[in-house]
Amino acid sequence: MGRLHILFVPSWYPSEDAPLLGTFFREQAEMFVEAGHKAGVIHARFHDLPSKGWLNGPSHGVRITEENGLTVVRAAQRLRQPGPFQRIPMFYRASVRQRQKLALKMYDSYIEANGKPDIIHAKCTMWGAVLAHAIAQRENIPWITTVGASIFARGIAGPRECKTASVTLAAANRLLSVSNSLADDLERILGIPRESFTLMPNMIDVAKFPLTEPRDTGEEFHWGYMANMVADKGHDTLLHAFSTLSTGKLTLAGDGPHRARLEFLCSKLEITDRVTFVGALPRGEVASFFQDIDGFVHPSRYETFGIVLVEALASGRPVVATRCGGPNDIVREQDGLLVEVDNPDDLAAAMQEVVSGEWDGVEMHAGIVERYSKAAIRDQLLAIYHTLL
Repeated sequence: MGRLHILFVPSWYPSEDAPLLGTFFREQAEMFVEAGHKAGVIHARFHDLPSKGWLNGPSHGVRITEENGLTVVRAAQRLRQPGPFQRIPMFYRASVRQRQKLALKMYDSYIEANGKPDIIHAKCTMWGAVLAHAIAQRENIPWITTVGASIFARGIAGPRECKTASVTLAAANRLLSVSNSLADDLERILGIPRESFTLMPNMIDVAKFPLTEPRDTGEEFHWGYMANMVADKGHDTLLHAFSTLSTGKLTLAGDGPHRARLEFLCSKLEITDRVTFVGALPRGEVASFFQDIDGFVHPSRYETFGIVLVEALASGRPVVATRCGGPNDIVREQDGLLVEVDNPDDLAAAMQEVVSGEWDGVEMHAGIVERYSKAAIRDQLLAIYHTLL
C-alpha cells in the first residue's frame, strides 16, 4: 500500500482551553503519520447563542499549526442564529450553512499549504461529518465517517439534527461504527440500514498502557472507575453496590457537575473513608491510575464504546461493566464480567466474583493488542481507504 494523504474532520479536538477534549481523535490521526502517511486535521468550533461559550468562549479566524507531524487547521466562531430560533427551519438551515462555509474556508487554507488529500475521514456526525460532506461534495473527494457519539441514542439531538444526520450519513462513501450496539441504535433512530456500517472500534497506544504485575494479594482489593461525573455514567449505582461490600477501596477519577452529590452520597452510605475522589487526571497520568488498582468497574448507563475498559485490560486489570452498548463488544469472559444497567445487587455480586477469581493479565493484554492496537486498527482503516481510491 502506498503513502496516503488523509484529512481528518473531527467533531471535537484538543485546544489550549480544552486540552483533554478529543485526545483520541488526535492519537488516531498521529498513528498514520507514524507509519509514513501524510495527515491533517480540520476542526471548526462553534458557540451557540445563548451559552457561556458564546459570551466567553474563544473566537478566532483560521489558524494553522504543525503538531507532531500533523497540519492542524482550527477556527472558532460564534453562530449568528440564536439557539431557540433554530427550531425555525430557515434559521436552522442558515446555521448549517454558516458551519459549512467556515469548513470550506478552512479547507482552502489547508490545501494551499498541503495540497489535495486522497481521502477525508470524519469523526462523529455532528458536526464533523456535516462539514466533511460539504468539503467532499465540492472537491469530489471520497469520504468516510466513523460514528461514535451518543447524542442520538440519548435523545439529545432534535428532529432537525436527526434529519441532517440521516442525509449526511447516507451520502458517505463508507460508514464505520465503533460498536455494534451504536449501529443498531442509528438504524432505529436515523433509519440508516444496519448493514451499511462496518465495525471499526477505537484504538489505543498499547505502549502507553503496559502490562504490569498485580499488586500484593494480601492488600485490600482496590477498585477504580474513571469517567465524567454526570448522570449517564452511573456513579450512584456503583456507590450503592460498593457500600454492600464489607471490604475494599474505590478510587474515582474524573470531575463534573455531580461530584458534590456523589460525595454526599458517600457520606450517607458511610463509605467516605473507603472512597477517594482524585479529580480529572492529565492524559499522562492515566496509565499510572490503572497500575495502582486491582480491578476496574464501569457502571455506565450508555456507552458507544468504552475506551477506559480497553486501557484497563491492556494494563492487565479485570473489569466489571454494564451491558450498556460498547462494553458488550469489548469484555470477553476471560476479561471480566458484564451485568445489567442500574442493578446494584448484580454489580456488587460481580465485583465480589472478580475479587475471589483468578485472572490472566497476559491474556487480557494480548487480546487488546490483537483487537485494538494502533497497528491493528490502522491496517483495517488503510484497507478500507484503498477500496475507495
